[in-house]
Order: sequence, then structure tokens, then C-alpha cells
Amino acid sequence: MDYAPHLPFLERLLMAAGPSGFEGEATRVFLEEAKTFALTEEDRHGNAYARLNPGGRPKVLLLGHADEIGVIVSHVEEGGFLRLKPLGGWDPQVLVGQRLRFLGKGGPVYGVVGRKAVHVLKEEERKRAVALEDLFADIGARDREEALAHLEVGSVGVLDQPPRWLLGRRLASKALDNRLGAFVVLEALRLLQGRTGAEVVAVATVQEEIGAYGARTAAFREAPDLALVVDVHHDGTTPGMEKARVGEAALGQGVVLDVGPFADREVLKGLRAVAEEAGIPYVLHAHGPSSGTDADEVAKVREGIPTGILSLPLRYMHSPVEVVDLADVERAVRLLALYVARL
Repeated sequence: MDYAPHLPFLERLLMAAGPSGFEGEATRVFLEEAKTFALTEEDRHGNAYARLNPGGRPKVLLLGHADEIGVIVSHVEEGGFLRLKPLGGWDPQVLVGQRLRFLGKGGPVYGVVGRKAVHVLKEEERKRAVALEDLFADIGARDREEALAHLEVGSVGVLDQPPRWLLGRRLASKALDNRLGAFVVLEALRLLQGRTGAEVVAVATVQEEIGAYGARTAAFREAPDLALVVDVHHDGTTPGMEKARVGEAALGQGVVLDVGPFADREVLKGLRAVAEEAGIPYVLHAHGPSSGTDADEVAKVREGIPTGILSLPLRYMHSPVEVVDLADVERAVRLLALYVARL
């Protein structure tokens, strides 16, 4: 099953702003692409659906979350500076000096994350890790009144970091966690056209970074016979990473298949068999009480949904410079499509 990724679609997905709870810009890009070959819809929660073969059997749900980590404005100071709260899991050290794009009242509003210059930091401040409450956003406003003309308390923002291709076929960008998942499930659906009689539904889910709430809604709504969740996984080869803690995933070396309480054994067995038959390299990852993915909620819905977890190795997760190898993206798409086609 040959496959060539639609890179313009991937780049549009990555450029879209979609912080947890405010994913509309990203899901619109997903639906615009999906409409070219599938039936599309949204639910009240904000999940975006693309469907092949309605009424076919079995019914398979493919899920990749569309949200990314972001910030929400909690206070506007008299000088026009914005105080922020996190949407998702941040390391505040990563935010220092970054550019942000806010979803403003009349369109995009750009800003930077400010902090006192090193020249004026006290000795104890230099040694202390930065906390989010130490940081603020500067959108260039002269005062609070001008800032409030463009933004308000509750306005959200994301990192303003466009995709950049590195050496070879490696891509650096914000939001690879987990627009990659949303991209992979829709590309697998595209590849399955005419190759299966199953009803296959690709879902760009919402609010994963704050609790996998969208996946729970989608799984309850669709009641599939089985589900496959696509996410990202830490690359274990970069300096300072401990494989005993993060596992054996490595960029360009294949996809990651989860073993654990939320990974159905029969689904995993089938994924491994297809991967080995097709020559798709993979590594196993063991999760404990939680996989940290949408699968944790999907597997518990109704009387229980058999769920598999497929992940892509990723470097520098939850940062503006997440890095993925395109070869692993292609492998993930092919493995999903081949597995579903064999059901």
C-alpha cells in the first residue's frame, strides 16, 4: 500500500491555533481537507469527524487530538501587559522570550513573553527556576485601555512558531503534539478509500491536554467496535533522556505500540502482525496506570471499547521546536490503513 504524505495539509494544520478548549481553527483545517473525500460533521463538544462507508461493519474509530498547549489571559495590567494561565502542561522555562499569537477580538494579535533582563535580576532570581506567574505577555499596547480594545480576559494564545524543515526529512514545529495524530488518522482514512467495507471514522478530538474529554465524548457518541488512538511519544536518544523512564522510541526508527491496561491485547497483536508482515519497524512501550493519551478515556466508555495505541517518536515535547521524522509519519499512516483494511 503506497503512500505519499500531503505536506501542505500538515503544514496548515500546524500553523492553525488550537489551544485546549479553543480548537476551532485547527478543526476547521481538518474538516476542509476531509470534505474532499469523506463525509464530515462536528459534535457539540467540538470534535471533528470524517467518515467512510456509513453503516459498514465493523465500525472503527481513529482518534488523534487536535489541541495544543496554550495560554489564556487572566489579567490585563494598567501598563497593558497580560498575565497568563496555562492551557495544558507547560515548562515555564520554555516560554521565556517566545512569540505568541492570540485569538483577538478582530483577528490575530501578536505578542512576546517578557521577563526582566538578566542585568537586573537579583542573584537569587538568577538561580531560581522561572514560574509562570513571573512571566507576562507584551502585545505592544501603550496601556490597559489599548490592550482591551484588542483582547480581553479569557482571550487565548499559542506559540507563534512556523514549521521548519531540518536536515533530511525531519520537521520542527509547535503543535506536532498532537496535530500529527489528527493528520495521521485522516491520511489513513484517505488511504482506505475503496480498500475496506468497514465504517471508519477519523476524529480530530479536543481537550486532550487537559483531560482527554473530547475523546470520551466521541467514543460514547460513535460506540465503535474498536478504536485506534494516535499520539506522540518521547524520543529516548536525546541528551539527558533515560530510556528506563521514557522507553526505546527513536526518531526514524519506527512507530511505537503501547502495552498496558488501556491497550487491548488482541488489537495490539493484530497491529504487530500487520507491521511485521509489511516490514514496518516498531518498538513496544509499556505504560502503567495511565497511557497519557486519549485511549485512557476511550477504553472505559460504555461496556469497554477495545483500543490500540500507536505513537510517533517526538523530540522536545511541549515546546516550540518539537521534532519528528517524516519516515515515522508515513509508517504510522500505512500501519493504520493496513490494519483496518484487514479487519
